[in-house]
Amino acid sequence: MNIGEILIWEAINVLLLIPPVMVLVMLTRWIRGRFVFTDRDWLFLLGYNREKALSLRLWVRFVKLWFAVVFVGLAIGYYLSPYGAGWLVGALFVAGPAALFIAPKWLR
Repeated sequence: MNIGEILIWEAINVLLLIPPVMVLVMLTRWIRGRFVFTDRDWLFLLGYNREKALSLRLWVRFVKLWFAVVFVGLAIGYYLSPYGAGWLVGALFVAGPAALFIAPKWLR
């Protein structure tokens, strides 16, 4: 099993485990007679209230940032993969935190 298979396995696990846990939380709230999804939950998950999180403006900005991150990742992979895995992983460790610091500023 190589690193690519391990990363795909972990990504699938995360994508398949988070929604059932959220459904269980919502189901227990519904059974207890409370609100299923409150404004506090929107703020915790997304950092915005419901109206702002579902606005067209925020989704368009998110899509633009997503395409930028994918393009940068593909460019790094294409140009640095011939130099070996060390250069590729090193560049991703530099580009990843840079994207984490830049993206929230662009989403405001």
